[in-house]
Amino acid sequence: MPKILEEAVDAIMKEGDVDRSSAYAIAISTLQKAGDLHKGTYETTKKGTRRAEMTKAERAETSPVGAKAKRRAKKNINY
Repeated sequence: MPKILEEAVDAIMKEGDVDRSSAYAIAISTLQKAGDLHKGTYETTKKGTRRAEMTKAERAETSPVGAKAKRRAKKNINY
């Protein structure tokens, strides 16, 4: 199994009361929607391979949510 999939499964299991098979289903579905895994397989895409090599903090910076927070911090709007 790809490293990014194993890490996602572990994170899902830590977060809530979810058994391993359900955690795999959630992780696979989420990673396929995000484009990190090919549809219908466990194989990583180029994007998934690149993101699997990143640390958790690096993935957060490159995620849409992390990028948005970074832009807000740069604006530093004072009222």
